[in-house]
Amino acid sequence: MLVEMAMSNLNMVKQYVAAVERFDVGAAEKLMGEEMTFTELPNRIRPKGGMDDRAAMLVGLQRAGEKKVLSSQRYILDDAIETAERVVIEGRWEGTLAVAMGTLQPGDIMVAHMCMIFGIEDGKIAWQRNYDCYEDFSAK
Repeated sequence: MLVEMAMSNLNMVKQYVAAVERFDVGAAEKLMGEEMTFTELPNRIRPKGGMDDRAAMLVGLQRAGEKKVLSSQRYILDDAIETAERVVIEGRWEGTLAVAMGTLQPGDIMVAHMCMIFGIEDGKIAWQRNYDCYEDFSAK
Protein backbone atom coordinates (compact mmCIF):
# COMPACT_ATOMS: atom_id res chain seq x y z
CA MET A 1 0.00 0.00 0.00
CA LEU A 2 1.35 3.43 -0.98
CA VAL A 3 1.12 6.02 1.79
CA GLU A 4 1.46 9.66 0.77
CA MET A 5 3.55 11.62 3.25
CA ALA A 6 2.66 15.25 3.86
CA MET A 7 5.46 17.67 3.13
CA SER A 8 6.65 19.62 6.16
CA ASN A 9 5.89 23.33 6.14
CA LEU A 10 9.61 24.11 6.11
CA ASN A 11 10.24 21.85 3.11
CA MET A 12 7.30 23.40 1.27
CA VAL A 13 8.64 26.91 1.90
CA LYS A 14 12.14 25.84 0.81
CA GLN A 15 10.65 24.48 -2.44
CA TYR A 16 8.78 27.76 -2.93
CA VAL A 17 11.92 29.87 -2.33
CA ALA A 18 13.86 27.64 -4.75
CA ALA A 19 11.14 28.14 -7.40
CA VAL A 20 11.24 31.92 -6.89
CA GLU A 21 15.05 31.84 -7.06
CA ARG A 22 14.93 30.23 -10.51
CA PHE A 23 11.95 32.38 -11.64
CA ASP A 24 9.78 29.23 -12.01
CA VAL A 25 6.22 30.60 -12.01
CA GLY A 26 4.55 27.20 -12.37
CA ALA A 27 6.40 25.57 -9.47
CA ALA A 28 5.84 28.57 -7.19
CA GLU A 29 2.15 28.79 -8.09
CA LYS A 30 1.51 25.17 -7.03
CA LEU A 31 2.61 26.00 -3.47
CA MET A 32 0.63 29.25 -3.16
CA GLY A 33 -2.81 29.41 -1.62
CA GLU A 34 -5.55 30.92 -3.81
CA GLU A 35 -5.70 34.06 -1.65
CA MET A 36 -1.95 34.38 -0.94
CA THR A 37 -0.64 37.85 -0.18
CA PHE A 38 2.89 39.22 -0.06
CA THR A 39 3.73 42.09 2.29
CA GLU A 40 7.06 43.84 1.82
CA LEU A 41 8.08 46.14 4.65
CA PRO A 42 9.71 49.48 3.68
CA ASN A 43 13.22 49.13 2.27
CA ARG A 44 15.61 50.75 -0.23
CA ILE A 45 13.86 49.19 -3.24
CA ARG A 46 10.27 49.75 -2.05
CA PRO A 47 10.54 52.74 0.35
CA LYS A 48 6.85 52.73 1.31
CA GLY A 49 6.57 48.96 1.41
CA GLY A 50 3.46 47.40 -0.01
CA MET A 51 1.18 44.42 -0.34
CA ASP A 52 0.64 42.30 -3.45
CA ASP A 53 -2.05 39.73 -4.09
CA ARG A 54 -1.40 36.35 -5.68
CA ALA A 55 -2.01 37.60 -9.22
CA ALA A 56 0.45 40.49 -8.82
CA MET A 57 3.02 38.12 -7.32
CA LEU A 58 2.78 35.78 -10.31
CA VAL A 59 3.02 38.66 -12.81
CA GLY A 60 6.05 40.01 -10.92
CA LEU A 61 7.77 36.62 -10.95
CA GLN A 62 7.03 36.23 -14.67
CA ARG A 63 8.55 39.68 -15.34
CA ALA A 64 11.58 38.87 -13.19
CA GLY A 65 12.04 35.73 -15.28
CA GLU A 66 12.54 37.92 -18.35
CA LYS A 67 15.86 38.86 -16.68
CA LYS A 68 15.75 42.51 -17.71
CA VAL A 69 16.71 43.73 -14.21
CA LEU A 70 18.29 40.63 -12.62
CA SER A 71 20.18 38.04 -14.63
CA SER A 72 20.03 35.64 -11.67
CA GLN A 73 19.32 35.53 -7.97
CA ARG A 74 20.24 33.34 -5.05
CA TYR A 75 18.78 32.79 -1.59
CA ILE A 76 21.11 31.61 1.17
CA LEU A 77 18.94 30.32 4.00
CA ASP A 78 20.81 30.56 7.30
CA ASP A 79 18.23 29.68 9.93
CA ALA A 80 14.61 28.57 10.09
CA ILE A 81 11.86 28.06 12.63
CA GLU A 82 8.83 25.94 11.79
CA THR A 83 5.50 25.59 13.58
CA ALA A 84 2.17 24.12 12.50
CA GLU A 85 1.10 27.45 10.97
CA ARG A 86 4.29 29.47 10.43
CA VAL A 87 7.76 29.25 8.91
CA VAL A 88 10.33 31.94 9.66
CA ILE A 89 13.52 32.06 7.61
CA GLU A 90 16.54 34.27 8.12
CA GLY A 91 19.01 34.56 5.29
CA ARG A 92 20.68 36.51 2.55
CA TRP A 93 19.53 37.32 -0.97
CA GLU A 94 21.96 38.02 -3.79
CA GLY A 95 20.81 39.34 -7.15
CA THR A 96 23.12 39.68 -10.13
CA LEU A 97 22.12 42.89 -11.90
CA ALA A 98 21.39 43.10 -15.62
CA VAL A 99 21.15 46.92 -15.35
CA ALA A 100 22.95 49.67 -13.44
CA MET A 101 21.42 50.62 -10.09
CA GLY A 102 23.02 53.33 -7.96
CA THR A 103 26.72 52.54 -7.71
CA LEU A 104 26.19 48.99 -8.95
CA GLN A 105 26.78 48.10 -12.61
CA PRO A 106 25.47 45.22 -14.74
CA GLY A 107 27.06 42.02 -13.44
CA ASP A 108 27.45 43.39 -9.90
CA ILE A 109 25.69 41.65 -7.04
CA MET A 110 23.04 43.44 -4.98
CA VAL A 111 22.72 42.02 -1.46
CA ALA A 112 19.88 42.01 1.05
CA HIS A 113 19.85 40.49 4.52
CA MET A 114 16.34 39.27 5.13
CA CYS A 115 13.77 37.68 7.33
CA MET A 116 10.81 36.03 5.61
CA ILE A 117 7.74 34.90 7.53
CA PHE A 118 5.25 32.56 5.88
CA GLY A 119 1.74 31.71 7.04
CA ILE A 120 0.56 28.20 6.19
CA GLU A 121 -3.09 27.24 5.74
CA ASP A 122 -4.51 24.00 4.33
CA GLY A 123 -1.10 22.81 3.15
CA LYS A 124 -0.37 25.94 1.08
CA ILE A 125 1.41 29.24 1.65
CA ALA A 126 -1.33 31.72 2.62
CA TRP A 127 0.83 34.80 3.11
CA GLN A 128 4.42 36.00 3.11
CA ARG A 129 5.93 38.96 4.94
CA ASN A 130 9.46 40.15 4.06
CA TYR A 131 11.87 42.31 6.02
CA ASP A 132 14.62 43.06 3.47
CA CYS A 133 17.67 45.08 4.54
CA TYR A 134 19.67 45.99 1.43
CA GLU A 135 23.35 46.77 1.56
CA ASP A 136 24.07 50.32 0.40
CA PHE A 137 24.13 50.79 -3.36
CA SER A 138 23.21 54.48 -3.50
CA ALA A 139 25.17 56.84 -5.70
CA LYS A 140 27.62 58.86 -3.65
